[in-house]
Amino acid sequence: MSDLINRVGKFKIPRDLIRGDNNEDLLKLFAKTIIMRAEYKISKDVIEYTALSPLFRVKEAAETIPEYRVECKNIYSDNENVDIEIIAEEIKQRFNA
Repeated sequence: MSDLINRVGKFKIPRDLIRGDNNEDLLKLFAKTIIMRAEYKISKDVIEYTALSPLFRVKEAAETIPEYRVECKNIYSDNENVDIEIIAEEIKQRFNA
């Protein structure tokens, strides 16, 4: 994917989720991202990531880095293997006039 460098976004993951027992979904998410920066936000107990990913739309040149809500959704289970769909939904920024 030649436009990957322009598919940049920010997303947050609660620290408890990373420290939890079920990290399989996170491994699948991180297999689809190239982490450029990770910062722990102590006030919200989250890790904020800036990453490149085909899950994100192409960012315009003068645009700030868009923020996404990332969700891992189970779409198939055979009692042992769970397949997931990774959803990256852009959080629209609201500006007060």
